[in-house]
Amino acid sequence: MGRIAPASPPFPRSLETYLKRAASRGVQPLVLFTTLGRSERAWTRFSNGSLLDSGSPLSLRERELVIDRTSARTGCEYEWGVHIHLFAERAGLSREEVAGTLSQSLDLGLWSEKEAVLLSTVDALHDRSTLSDPEYRDLAGHFNEDQILEILQLTAFYHQVAFLANGLALPLEPWAARFADYRTTSDPIS
Repeated sequence: MGRIAPASPPFPRSLETYLKRAASRGVQPLVLFTTLGRSERAWTRFSNGSLLDSGSPLSLRERELVIDRTSARTGCEYEWGVHIHLFAERAGLSREEVAGTLSQSLDLGLWSEKEAVLLSTVDALHDRSTLSDPEYRDLAGHFNEDQILEILQLTAFYHQVAFLANGLALPLEPWAARFADYRTTSDPIS
């Protein structure tokens, strides 16, 4: 049990609508969502910020690399595990690449040049909350302005998710991936 108990029915209208749509696709409600559902305002603000719609200017693989690396760097096993379980295979991430998202130092041999720039961008934003001019030029050399805005928003949004999941000490979803199942490097993110 986390620090705030998940909501139980009747849910706020906006959460109920989401849960019904998710159930029709066979998706179980996440404890993160039902916990935020304790407050209609918190749930509405959170769900309005979602970037998982089909209109992303990034490929699924690029989106998941941003989310996975951000979740790993913030120590958010909850969100990392959910995304690895739900999206890693569809995004074409190998077991070695998934493990690579957990390494403190990026193994540049695992990634294409474009992906290395993407992951380095996440790291810079995590470490310094900004990009240097050379880092931005590298990013702009591979991604257009719409994609850059999406990368920045995804990184920021998943920091919010980490603050919520970690701050509320949410229990891991029983079916989600675990850090320990993928850590193979000598320099894991703590």
